[in-house]
Amino acid sequence: MKKFLWALGILVLLGIVSVFLFEKWLVKTMPDRINGKEDRAYNIEFKDVNIQLFSSSIELEEISLHPLKEGMATTITGTMKSLKLGGVNILGFAFGSVAEVGELRLQEPQFILIRNDSISKKPADMSKAFQGLFGDLVSRGVIHNFTLNNGAGDFYNQSDSVRKFGSFEEFYISAKNLETDSVRINYAIPFKLESIKTSLKNLQVNINSEQTFTLGSMEYDSKEGAFDFFDLHLNYTDSNIEASHRLDVQKDIIEIDLKHMRIEQINAKSNIYGNWSIVAGLMTLDSLDLHDVRNKNKPRPYEPEKPMFEGMVEQIPFPLELDTIRVSNSKITYSQISEGKTEPGSLNFKQLSAEITHVVSIDSLQSGEMLIHGEAVLNGFAPMRMDVTVPYGKDGTTEQFHLEASVDPFSLPSLNGILGDLVSVNINSGTMEKLEITMDANPQYASNYMKFHYRDLKLELRDEDDNKKKLMSTLSNILISSNNLPENNNYKTATFQTQRNIYRGTFNLIWESLREGMLEIAPGDLMQLILGEQDPSDDGKRR
Repeated sequence: MKKFLWALGILVLLGIVSVFLFEKWLVKTMPDRINGKEDRAYNIEFKDVNIQLFSSSIELEEISLHPLKEGMATTITGTMKSLKLGGVNILGFAFGSVAEVGELRLQEPQFILIRNDSISKKPADMSKAFQGLFGDLVSRGVIHNFTLNNGAGDFYNQSDSVRKFGSFEEFYISAKNLETDSVRINYAIPFKLESIKTSLKNLQVNINSEQTFTLGSMEYDSKEGAFDFFDLHLNYTDSNIEASHRLDVQKDIIEIDLKHMRIEQINAKSNIYGNWSIVAGLMTLDSLDLHDVRNKNKPRPYEPEKPMFEGMVEQIPFPLELDTIRVSNSKITYSQISEGKTEPGSLNFKQLSAEITHVVSIDSLQSGEMLIHGEAVLNGFAPMRMDVTVPYGKDGTTEQFHLEASVDPFSLPSLNGILGDLVSVNINSGTMEKLEITMDANPQYASNYMKFHYRDLKLELRDEDDNKKKLMSTLSNILISSNNLPENNNYKTATFQTQRNIYRGTFNLIWESLREGMLEIAPGDLMQLILGEQDPSDDGKRR
């Protein structure tokens, strides 16, 4: 019995010594095992290793990542609290050619991304760089699951010097049942997988010294097939109005606030890494607030011809194919600082809701029609609706659109706040009972038909110093029709063409058509002559 106990004790001691020596050998050879892949893009360095043979886990502590390839558009370095390999096939890891791991877990990584402007300025390169890093880590063995928890990062620009231009926090990824021998570039982990969840918070990117983009949070769940973006903001340091005063030339200065954007029914052809593309069933925008400012005191530089609806979609800088876009609880404001003025006048469309169907940005995929339906309240007093049909052109067909719009009844003096800087006319009284317009537009002009029903219209004219012209006002009120209703003998509608200013956008054409139609119906010949003199003498390029 004693011999047996001695033999058993020796075996146990030999086992303990063997385990100790095996662990020491694994620790010593760990750097070569972790960085053994010849075509790897990164080296993983660490200060300590904790190996648990009986729980089949290996944990590397105080990790640092170092890129090996030179000349990349973007490079990533970083540190992390720990890198844990769970569910490891220890014998296969030690003696096999490929390691099999149940889970690769990165805990609290801190990334530093450096973008080389001389190589690329594409924003997609940032997402592609992270995809390349995660793909490089996962491809070092048979990794069944991948988790990244509580990550953070900073973005830097490398040109003559290094400048920080962005950051993010609370980055999370959970990828289940990876197949590392099957590449799929759509996800952060570029392999076929059963499911993936990812999220981050407090993304901030400085577009330039004055303009910043921020994102409160982002969430994606492949099982739901949906992206959610919360609290998006594109703002200037002070405001876009102040920024317009600082500019040397005239241009549109836009600020955007968006409470929630959701993209769902996402097709497998979509890709948010590398060459971005979005193919999905539905995009919803909730509580969008867009403010566009133009300062007419600044000289207007040469600008290329601006597109209409179809061309605007084609200018989206990545492939986009959406069945439906829905907008709700939103507001769009256009502010213009007129020549000689310091404060802007504004058009705003509140309570905006819209539905746009069949939005396709790739010319070769376009067929059929894009349909737009929108409803809003103009400057708080005029509910309006608009339906637009945009046929996608083929074989060089000229882009065009058909529009039908209507405005509900409102008090005509409410227009003074809109027209004040455009014409030297003040509306003293009147009620608009119906306004309807139909447009068929091409890049040169719009062919329009308009109904403008109003009653009790009274005007007064003002000179350049905003003083009332009493005699001319009296004469104009004699010559105009104070009522334009179907039951009147002198009832008028307008069939007319509006020349398109090719250097202004589509909504400028719609506005000019509405304005010309109202002037065609309401004033007599004298008033048309007076108001016609308000137009600039450069074929409308300064409007």
